[in-house]
Amino acid sequence: MKKIKFFPSVLILLFIVSLHVTAQSNYSIDITKVKTEVKRGHLDLGGTNAKGDRIDVNSFYLERNGKPFIPVIGEFHYSRYPHQYWDEQLKKMKAGGITVVATYVFWNLHEFKEGVFNWSGDLDVRKFTELCAKNGLQVLMRVGPFAHGEMRNGGLPDWLYGRPIDVRSNDQVYLFYINRLYQEIGKQLKGLMFKDNGPVIGVQLENEYQHSTAPWGFTYQDAPKERTVAGRDKKIIQDGVGINSMGNEFADVGKDHMKTLKKLAIDAGLIAPIYTATGWGYATIVEKGSIPVMAGYAYPFWTAGNSPSPFYLFKNIHQNPDYSPVSYDVNLYPSLAAELGTGMAVTYSRRPRVLGESFLPMMVRTVGSGTNGLGFYMYHGGTTPSIGNFFMAEGAGLPNKSYDYQAPIGEFGNVSSGYYPLKLINYFLKSYGNDLAPLYPILPSTNDSIKATDTSTLRYAVRGDGDKGYLFMHNFQDHLETKDLSNLKIDIATKQGKIQFPQTGTFTLKAGSSAIFPFNVNYDGVAIRMATVQPFCKFTNKNKKYNVMVAIDGIAPEIVLQGEVKVSGTGIKTVARNGNTVVICSAGKINDFEINGVSFLVLPSSEAEKGYLIGEVDNQKLVLSNALVLDNNGKLTLVSNNQENIDFAVYPAAAVTSVDGKLTKGKAAIKNISTWKLSVPKVDITIKLIQADNSHYVLKAGSLDLSKVNDVFITFDYRGDRGICMMNGELQTDDLYTSKPWTVGLKRFQEALKTTDMYFYFMPMLKDAPYLSYLDKKVLPDFSDKKSFLEVKQPQISVEYKANVEFK
Repeated sequence: MKKIKFFPSVLILLFIVSLHVTAQSNYSIDITKVKTEVKRGHLDLGGTNAKGDRIDVNSFYLERNGKPFIPVIGEFHYSRYPHQYWDEQLKKMKAGGITVVATYVFWNLHEFKEGVFNWSGDLDVRKFTELCAKNGLQVLMRVGPFAHGEMRNGGLPDWLYGRPIDVRSNDQVYLFYINRLYQEIGKQLKGLMFKDNGPVIGVQLENEYQHSTAPWGFTYQDAPKERTVAGRDKKIIQDGVGINSMGNEFADVGKDHMKTLKKLAIDAGLIAPIYTATGWGYATIVEKGSIPVMAGYAYPFWTAGNSPSPFYLFKNIHQNPDYSPVSYDVNLYPSLAAELGTGMAVTYSRRPRVLGESFLPMMVRTVGSGTNGLGFYMYHGGTTPSIGNFFMAEGAGLPNKSYDYQAPIGEFGNVSSGYYPLKLINYFLKSYGNDLAPLYPILPSTNDSIKATDTSTLRYAVRGDGDKGYLFMHNFQDHLETKDLSNLKIDIATKQGKIQFPQTGTFTLKAGSSAIFPFNVNYDGVAIRMATVQPFCKFTNKNKKYNVMVAIDGIAPEIVLQGEVKVSGTGIKTVARNGNTVVICSAGKINDFEINGVSFLVLPSSEAEKGYLIGEVDNQKLVLSNALVLDNNGKLTLVSNNQENIDFAVYPAAAVTSVDGKLTKGKAAIKNISTWKLSVPKVDITIKLIQADNSHYVLKAGSLDLSKVNDVFITFDYRGDRGICMMNGELQTDDLYTSKPWTVGLKRFQEALKTTDMYFYFMPMLKDAPYLSYLDKKVLPDFSDKKSFLEVKQPQISVEYKANVEFK
């Protein structure tokens, strides 16, 4: 028999490989030495309203009436959406877990003609703010004067151009106009500020000051761009959001300008407990008088290329903000995000496609890194207004009309795929933010060695105080494909001893997924040692407490209760382990159990994404449905696409009565949940979409009747250069092709369509088009010997139904 020789070098190599595999599976982190100091009373922020409610800002988080809270801020520009439908769109935002609406006051729209202000129709900021209040939403008003927002001149009016005025400075003529603008805004918002019990809790001053600019709309082909910037700042600014490693030699005069803006705002009655200013990229803030807000864009259009970004890597974002270095002392302010890229605009030559599955992992990373406020830009898309074919969009290759932004809620109010998973973190922060906010980020010792291109190492962090905390992790990276990470185990060293995730065995974090797991927490008197389910929301109904948790696909759902605890429920089993009680849930199913009078519901993540919290505080319910569920003043509004039969479930079980349609009660698998089917009559829409040739379609919809439906959408799945929608000789909207199907809603056009046709025009993609590298290889055509390519598949017409039910 032939002998096999083993050489020491081979044994050493095998041992190293074994260690490498182990290092990629077993992880550990020590949180016992975390620092949790908080500074108070050093900021010129905070305030009380007429009811005695108070908002304060310390060095790490926000407080409402002495309790921590984490705002969930969604950007929605009222001027980019028809005012008739604001209320419904705000309800959609609230249903998605938004608590604060951020919006720009675009100066050039309101004072298009010098000295003549327009606050009517789609520019009625007062009505918009009142509707926010009506829907229980607070407001962060971004009053400029400079905004950017891909608006012409960044929001500065045309009539400033060419005058001997140094814009965005303390030029006295410029300040005269700013004071007049702020005074007008103050009149519109009188009685709506927080101090008067109104919804406006925050005011943002300027935007990206001494960091970025927009081009003036006055330009000529091939001419150098002229910038909306103070003369002295020309050499320190850049295009878009980015890193400024040069510093700011004009910081002192910049700080003086920002202080001046705040004084003018206060003098105009724009008094709020929170003032914000751009903090990224060495932008200038109001020192100790504003919160420096942060950003994160993984798919920017203003930089070339498709490289993986750092925005999915955990860090201590409080001490080391994204786009550092910054101009302020990070130890004085909380980390608050204003512009996290839930979507992105595109230009003719740069067309990043932002998929909905990218949204949640970025937020898990950002919150796990220590931010205490999420701000989504954009959360709701829209259409940039124009005067005829005089466009108010920025130009520079951007769409002339569409500001869809690939956002969770699109240009026509259509909800995208990213809307649903975002709810998992939005609802979590709304319900459990008071528990999370004071907890500091802790990173594993190996964190700094993880690069964006490393998709095999687990990305995770902890927020904790040495004892309690939350474990954050995700498995996503922009511009790269990730694979399932298997056989994982994480040990956390706390002051109370070691905690293992999971307690037994290992887990798999699937590609694209994320998780937030609690340990040593107490929910309504129930002490939880650790759990491999994610907190979703908590509420009270008829004096009873409810906690809803999410089971993550690939991870066995368990809740370890401290000590011996009596548990009763459906779909679960309990075992004793190490002196504790373990609740083992059935994976992939809904589990319901009770502990000491507190109810717990564990949902698979696919079900949790369908969950909506409805009702007033202390009398809330969770509704599960494939339809969009809106809280409509005590009624339940169900919005579905092409579905006349709408299934929904209510937890805890409740009787309902139909306002619209036929209601049938179903059989629930769990006693504490009631299930229902709502059926509305099918509506046949009598419109004609005629294909004139391979690039033109004509819509004839003179008999369009929306009295029994909520909207009608036309979707074009095409491959080409761009799509154009015309009506009455004016551009209505446009689409620069990214591979995302183009959807146009007809509701806003219903009156005009009675007498006018709508035209859709598609242009072919050229073989040498500059944006081809941004497109997925799956959609790139085979040009062969052709110079251009256009394919328009059969357009799809869908009906959006809306029906109401009431609780008995």
